[in-house]
Amino acid sequence: MHNELERPFGFQLHQLVGHLIKNNVRIPPVVRQAALAFEDESWAGLDDETKRTRVREIAADTEAPSDINRHFESYPHPFSKKQYTKYLGALKNYKMTLGL
Repeated sequence: MHNELERPFGFQLHQLVGHLIKNNVRIPPVVRQAALAFEDESWAGLDDETKRTRVREIAADTEAPSDINRHFESYPHPFSKKQYTKYLGALKNYKMTLGL
């Protein structure tokens, strides 16, 4: 499955990972693997069930009450918090297209 909300999710995921790298925050393996799959364009070739499984895992590692969510709650810069909010919106929209 490839849909119009897949690319925005991949873009926002890259933004999230870039922030985490810059701030020396541990990146969960499934988040790193997904970001790399978007980068090398292999994500689009995954079957629907694999995408659903990985997105569930990504959500668990990045939404509340995850360590990443706590990082952004306490982060002092509004711009980064806004970027995280954009990521969460893209994640939510993409999850809906996957039936999650």
